[in-house]
Amino acid sequence: MSDEAFIDIVTEADQRIASLEGGTGFVTTPAMHLNVPSGRSVVAKIETANVGGSHKARHLFGLLVGMLVDERMPVDEHGVASNATQPDLAIASCGNAAVGAATVARANDRRLLVFVPEDADPAVMQRLEELSADIRVCERTPGVAGDPCMAGLQTAIGEGAKPFTVQGPTCPEVIDGGRTLGLELGAQLDDLNIDPRDIYIQIGGGALATATMDGLARHRAATDDTRPLPRLHPVQPAAAHPYLAAWSRLDQKLIEGHDFEAAVLTEGIMEPWPGTPASVATGILDDITYDWVTVARHQHATDGWTVEVDEATFVEATELAAAQTTPPPDATGAAGLAGLLTDERVGRLGGDAVSLAETAVVLLTGVDRSYQPPTP
Repeated sequence: MSDEAFIDIVTEADQRIASLEGGTGFVTTPAMHLNVPSGRSVVAKIETANVGGSHKARHLFGLLVGMLVDERMPVDEHGVASNATQPDLAIASCGNAAVGAATVARANDRRLLVFVPEDADPAVMQRLEELSADIRVCERTPGVAGDPCMAGLQTAIGEGAKPFTVQGPTCPEVIDGGRTLGLELGAQLDDLNIDPRDIYIQIGGGALATATMDGLARHRAATDDTRPLPRLHPVQPAAAHPYLAAWSRLDQKLIEGHDFEAAVLTEGIMEPWPGTPASVATGILDDITYDWVTVARHQHATDGWTVEVDEATFVEATELAAAQTTPPPDATGAAGLAGLLTDERVGRLGGDAVSLAETAVVLLTGVDRSYQPPTP
């Protein structure tokens, strides 16, 4: 396939999405300075006006493009006939990923099965219905660990559906589209002449942190920039933090002298979070951080640390971001900022002194779906 033919596929798919999104498809989202109480220099990458209201559609558009290419190629690189069939698509999600998937699927005439929890946001459910998604509500079974939505997804895949979901182990290709966020951010930081010291990223399934850090690394490599990446600080709620718990187990092995790569692949490091947690940051209550190994590699390589956030700080961060961005994020979307506020409040800035002049980066990723723009 020629470059021109590939670009045509991408352009046509994006134009179909734009027809559902008020005439605008994918564009480079803004990065702006954000005012925080400490006065520290903070840059926010803002995804709230992106397709579907979050970063999730980036991941899924990359997967869609791969599917479209496969369907249009008569044979693959090995001379084997490609599979041009169009099976049902399927996703497990509690919010923004489902909307992103439904937008991308609807625009490209694909049937989408959406496995959602019983407490899914009503605004999300309404949008899914508007996008003609086939919604499957999944109830928890007492005493059974793990996410029932993922169980429903795996059953659908076994019955012939194609995974169209933002969990790297299930759909590795979703990391490709998500890397565009890191690539954009790297270029924007260069334009601002900023070399950030820290980056705070909210962790649900882990694909966002994986893709963002991969994208930043690729931008640095492409521009022959040998400076170290910012320290990655994964952020999760006190109510449910399977990644933070896994990192604690991993860190203990490192203290005991184990090799990192051997330790990170040890069985029992990542375990499902028990019970049915509740938080205002509903979008990062995953039972398991599916892409946790790649997140841990980035955290380890950059000497970052984890941040556990309480509910009051989630609310504070959401209000702080809402006062400075339009459309505003919800508590999930502002969770990275909540992590930064937590770190500054407790004075935990690592083993060395950090000047307030050293920039930190946060990602404002998911729109507040209750927001109504002012009437002109």
